[in-house]
Amino acid sequence: MDNASNSNLVITSAVAATAIFLTYLYRNDPIFLTGNTNQKHLHRVGGAIPFLGDAGVVSKQMERFHDFTVEMFERHNNQSWMLKLFFSPVTIVTNDPSNVECVLKNKFTVFDKGPRFQSVFRDLLGHGIFNADGEEWKSQRKLAANIFNVKNFKDYVRNVFSTEMESFSKVLDTHVETGETFDLQELFFRFTFDSFTHIGFGVDVGTMSTAGTIPFMAAFDAVQKRTSIRMFTPLWSYVEYWNGEAKINEQQIKLIRDFGHSIVKQKRESGVEGENDLLALLMKVKGENGEPPSDELLVDYALNFLLAGRDTTACALSWAIFMLHQNPHAYSALMNEINEVVGNSSPTYEQIRTEMPYANAVFHETLRLYPSVPSNMKQANEDVTLPDGTFVPKGCTVAWSPYAMGRTAAIWGDDAKEFKPERWLKMEKLPSPFDYPAFQAGPRVCLGKSMAELEGVYVLVELMRRYKIEVVNEKDVTYAFTVLLPMKNGLMVKCSLRE
Repeated sequence: MDNASNSNLVITSAVAATAIFLTYLYRNDPIFLTGNTNQKHLHRVGGAIPFLGDAGVVSKQMERFHDFTVEMFERHNNQSWMLKLFFSPVTIVTNDPSNVECVLKNKFTVFDKGPRFQSVFRDLLGHGIFNADGEEWKSQRKLAANIFNVKNFKDYVRNVFSTEMESFSKVLDTHVETGETFDLQELFFRFTFDSFTHIGFGVDVGTMSTAGTIPFMAAFDAVQKRTSIRMFTPLWSYVEYWNGEAKINEQQIKLIRDFGHSIVKQKRESGVEGENDLLALLMKVKGENGEPPSDELLVDYALNFLLAGRDTTACALSWAIFMLHQNPHAYSALMNEINEVVGNSSPTYEQIRTEMPYANAVFHETLRLYPSVPSNMKQANEDVTLPDGTFVPKGCTVAWSPYAMGRTAAIWGDDAKEFKPERWLKMEKLPSPFDYPAFQAGPRVCLGKSMAELEGVYVLVELMRRYKIEVVNEKDVTYAFTVLLPMKNGLMVKCSLRE
């Protein structure tokens, strides 16, 4: 054998040995991992692929990921487990309320949205409150707090919600006359969209009376879904580019931001003096340079608050109607309360707050099982140890699932998976927000919590006292995997007037 052949043999052998060694080294762990942790007590999902880690399992479970999370905790006695994807931070998934409290409150300054989350959501949320950390977040939150107060809530019930409910009823009356099947979830999204643009921006968009698909809403939903998938897609920007999705995404983002700009323009033309809606307040604020925020930044702000104000309550209402359909005992109890308290009249702010405990219980029990934000995560900006002893290296992500926590017997009892609004009436005190993180907790607790509860219960009571609703696609009802928890196939119903 000549020298060239010997040399080729040596090179080939070295390459093969290296490949075997690397395959062994990365047999369970992906390559180019951030913030690696090899703690023995942290469970893995199983089925890891050399170099790719848990990518195959995640891809297979994507559409039912929230239920997969429940199954993982049941399989491992509620102990924390982790996901490892190449070119991504390690994600530690916890079901322990004390860990959630540590992340959201006790070690608040240690856990941020982080660069990965912010890059994934940047084109949709920009520098808005849900994608911001530090001072950028504090300033927006301080301003937003101005519109979430009791006086405003009373005005919302008396003016905004009642006005929008009349538009809602006109659409429903048309469906009653035709007897046709329609998507109630879509109408909930339109109702909350119209309500929040009125409350937050002082603008009437009137989607409830608009026929056909609303382009902005369709684009908003599509981008949210794609953004959720990005969180589990290493090198997502390259994947979207090569799959041709990047161009589609750009078109949808442009449509969304054009809508935001139209809102800002309309607000500027109508004037902000004397106005106290959120957008007017944001327009009046001056930054460190003494200048008011640019239109681009105002669009960021508007889209972030619209995501919270429109989508979360619409999702909750859809699931509430479905839960009442599946649980006749709860439906009967709610109708008894409605008949006794409001009869043929619309509920007042005081009645919702003090005289309708069961209606409020239905709303919260729905969010326990179907939280509008079903999962959440934060990234550690320094090394930290969680209360359960899990060490979180800098760069790692800690995730928790309100969806899974709501189904956990250790938190809610053996009947955790059952829909029982009565459990809320038997409590001596409300559960800790770390046991029930449907509205987040700690310094970043949802500012709109009280408004969402008020709007949700108001619409639920008004709808149930006026109409009989029959769900016709029960077997097709499941969630879509997106930022929030909408129904994948809508909520198809028929309705009739209540006698």
